[in-house]
Amino acid sequence: MELPFPLRQDHKSKTNYEWRMYGLVMDKFEDIYQRYIYSSHCELCKKAYKECRDRCMDHDHETGEFRNICCQRCNHRRKDVKIRTDNTSGYKNISKLTSKTCNQGFLWRFSLKIDGKHKQLKTSVDLEKVIQFRDQWFKDNPDFHT
Repeated sequence: MELPFPLRQDHKSKTNYEWRMYGLVMDKFEDIYQRYIYSSHCELCKKAYKECRDRCMDHDHETGEFRNICCQRCNHRRKDVKIRTDNTSGYKNISKLTSKTCNQGFLWRFSLKIDGKHKQLKTSVDLEKVIQFRDQWFKDNPDFHT
C-alpha cells in the first residue's frame, strides 16, 4: 500500500516523541503509527487531507487513550470538556496557558481576536497583573468590542 504523503526520514521517531509529549499512552504505538501514516481521510468527517500536517492524533487528555486520526477541525471541535472548563480564569479573555518553562506549569494569558487574527497581548504567572493589563487595555481601546 502506498503512503498518501511523503514522510521525512526521522518522521517515526519525531512522531513518537511528540505523541509522548502530548500525553498519548503508547501501548500500541506501532499500530497507531501505521494507521496514522496511511490515513488519507478524517475518520470523523471523512474529508480528504490536503497535506500531511492536516492529520491529527486525537486522544483523551485525562487517560491518554487514543481515539481517532482526524483533521485539525474535528480535533479542535472534540477538545476535552474538562480541559476547557479548567482552562479558564473566570475573567473574559483571560485563560491558562500550559508552560513547561515555569515552576507552576502554567501562565495566565490575555488574548483577543484583532482583525480576524488571534493575538496574545499579555502573559504572566501572576493573574492579577494580567487582569490589570486587560482592564487598562480596554480603557485605552474603548472602541474595541469582543
